[in-house]
Amino acid sequence: MLALARHHGWPTEFYTRPDHPVQQRCLQEVSRWTDVGVADVRTATDGCGVVCFGIPLRNMALAYARLANAEVGTRNAEEAGGRPDTNERGLLFRVPRSAFRVVEAMLRHPDLIAGEGRPCTELMRAHPGRVVVKVGAEGVYCALLPRDGLGVAIKVADGHALASALALAAVLEQLGLRPRPASLTARSLLNTRGEPVGELRVNGGLEQQKDGGPRMGEA
Repeated sequence: MLALARHHGWPTEFYTRPDHPVQQRCLQEVSRWTDVGVADVRTATDGCGVVCFGIPLRNMALAYARLANAEVGTRNAEEAGGRPDTNERGLLFRVPRSAFRVVEAMLRHPDLIAGEGRPCTELMRAHPGRVVVKVGAEGVYCALLPRDGLGVAIKVADGHALASALALAAVLEQLGLRPRPASLTARSLLNTRGEPVGELRVNGGLEQQKDGGPRMGEA
């Protein structure tokens, strides 16, 4: 964000504030990639102190699917801006070359996406070059499968972070990324004395909706 401010000659002071040009540009890009109008994107402050965005899951998955197609769009582009595409309203959507560079960097450096022992990094290390995974806030997880052109977005209703990681690993497994990392198959629940009193695991599977979009069964 600071690099973006310097690139455009914007002030770096207070760059975290919602009305700063950096945050406004982020909002505009989130709106463009997700097909959610700027006025309809919910905003709040995340744990890093910058603006975070609330949008429907279907639109999150759409944005990741567009990132998944960035490689094809870039390699086949005849002009510097990337290939044209259309959104659900039939409006022109252009995948910029920089999108492919972002995807490529994430695939090459999964250790920088989250870190040692974190589900994002573990899933990407387990399937090199096949998936990008990124955690969100309060039980949100998103992923893209570049080779399949798929975007995935899930939300655990109560915001349970571990449950969302296990659910995403199960979804990705059903989409062909096997096996799951051992740490994301199930997790023992311990009481205050360190005794196992239960287990957290995914129960259910993907179902096909009438509109063609998959959804996860109840867990």
